[in-house]
Amino acid sequence: MGFPSAAAYARERLGLSPRKARALVALERKTWEAPALLAPYRQGELSWLRALAIAPVVREETAAAWIARAQAVTVRRLVDEVEWVVERRAAGVSAAASEPPPPGTRLVLPKRQMRAQEKCPPVDAEIIFFAPASLAVLLREVIAAFAKPLEPPWRGFERLLEHAEAEWQGQPRSRDPVFARDGWRCTVPACTSRRNLHDHHLLFRSRGGGNARANRITVCAWHHLRGIHQGRVRAWGTAPDDVTWELGIRPGCAPLLRLHGDEYVVERA
Repeated sequence: MGFPSAAAYARERLGLSPRKARALVALERKTWEAPALLAPYRQGELSWLRALAIAPVVREETAAAWIARAQAVTVRRLVDEVEWVVERRAAGVSAAASEPPPPGTRLVLPKRQMRAQEKCPPVDAEIIFFAPASLAVLLREVIAAFAKPLEPPWRGFERLLEHAEAEWQGQPRSRDPVFARDGWRCTVPACTSRRNLHDHHLLFRSRGGGNARANRITVCAWHHLRGIHQGRVRAWGTAPDDVTWELGIRPGCAPLLRLHGDEYVVERA
């Protein structure tokens, strides 16, 4: 068609990033396997992002349940639930066709197997990855630096991973139990930030709020300082599972969104 690549075609002719174009193609192919997903997606009842999020787990027999869940919760919660189902399925805990977990389920993932069992036979397979040439050269040099003379490259790669894990484990940890309880992530609905976390008091201490963990919740610096303390975001309730959020607060107007945890609160007339 006269374009140097499919990516160039997507950018210049369709006005889409190559990543989004690939995602839309994958989503279209998924609707062939689960036709029940097609109608809500085509009619705009389900955004392409939410439809893509449930693509790894949706089947024709479970499509209705997953579509309903996708319409009821934030994308963040939806992605967490899909990951939970996929991990449990890989561990043999869940069936191939699994419905969403019950609302409010604590999503504890099965413990991952990080290395081969000691009794497993040695593997001589080659690890293949795709990356910019400069990064590939750098990684190969680092692997070679961690390998001893006459050792295969995979042993150097294993030592590199062991070194990275040791460095990570050696980093100082925050002693705040609230961060660990909330999974080291901002709890404001739809926010996925894991950086610059603050310990926020749901009922401000200036208004009599105490330091009990039920009155404290994890929020990122932006939502804490620019959202809550500037009046754009409001939160109340009991942490961690009974917190109501109002987002997009404006003088004299209803908030743009109201959620209980990660579930949308539907206003009834």
